[in-house]
Amino acid sequence: MVNGSVVPNEELRALVLRFYRMWEERDLDGLAELFTTAGHLLIAGTDPDEWWSGPTGVDVVVTQVQELPRATIESSDLRAYSVGAVGWVADQPRYTFADGGGFRGRLTATLVVERGHWRIVQFHLADPMPNARPLTTSIDQVASRARRDRTDVQKASAPDGTVTVVFTDIESSTTLLDRLGDTEFVQLLGWHDRAVHEAVDQHGGFVVKSEGDGFMLAFPSASSALRACVVLRDRLGDGYRDIPVRVRMGMHVGEAIRHADDFYGRTVVIAARIGSLALGGEILTSGLVHALAQGLGTFTFGPPRTTALKGIEGTFELYPVLA
Repeated sequence: MVNGSVVPNEELRALVLRFYRMWEERDLDGLAELFTTAGHLLIAGTDPDEWWSGPTGVDVVVTQVQELPRATIESSDLRAYSVGAVGWVADQPRYTFADGGGFRGRLTATLVVERGHWRIVQFHLADPMPNARPLTTSIDQVASRARRDRTDVQKASAPDGTVTVVFTDIESSTTLLDRLGDTEFVQLLGWHDRAVHEAVDQHGGFVVKSEGDGFMLAFPSASSALRACVVLRDRLGDGYRDIPVRVRMGMHVGEAIRHADDFYGRTVVIAARIGSLALGGEILTSGLVHALAQGLGTFTFGPPRTTALKGIEGTFELYPVLA
């Protein structure tokens, strides 16, 4: 068992960027030094035959770098984490060759500390290929995932099968990470996550899933979702150790279970699209949520704004919740 917490690791981020610069400069000795020489090293590539163990794998990587034309390498989605002496990285680097060609690769690696230095023990670099079989690849297919979990989702649905779906995330989380550093940012996420779970539990909701600093939530009614979001906004609005933390939230309501797989997917996608349009500290609802809440006289909404939602036909009236 590995003791400790998983934390973002800036040292490993820097190592990956150094790997790219060594590749560009054909510093083959430097590249080889980044890998372990132990027999447990595993290197995998795109081709079915690209599966090597031990020092042979390092020789293959060096040889392939020599064989490929010179390229500039730009990171596009670099992520690096560690727990204790074990770390892992992932990125989608863009390789651009001198003739203008190139590809967007996919890199993953596992590293361990050996003699005081991070060394790669598992490495995968590939030019991604389409799935040989149809698999979920986008938010528009989330419905199938929710369908597999329908027993849990049903806890948060109304008797008529409708559910109010909420998406949340922290605005400018990368900026907060840079300001706080790895350790304190992880503590901030823990504080944020506890606030989300408490607000959801208090209002009869359900955490469907979480990823990074974002959540997908479900509630049996629009009113319970709105109450939970207002409470959450107020709690987080006080900030973390005097540092403002602004969470954006978007919601929509629709039928979730009743033999309506495609409709359930549409409900989820609309809620996600609304969440992406919300401003920091804003709760943004669909017109349907607004209509359901209007008769309660409990909530105050700002003027609507009309917009299109990516991948959804027509335009939508979206209402910010003021109180």
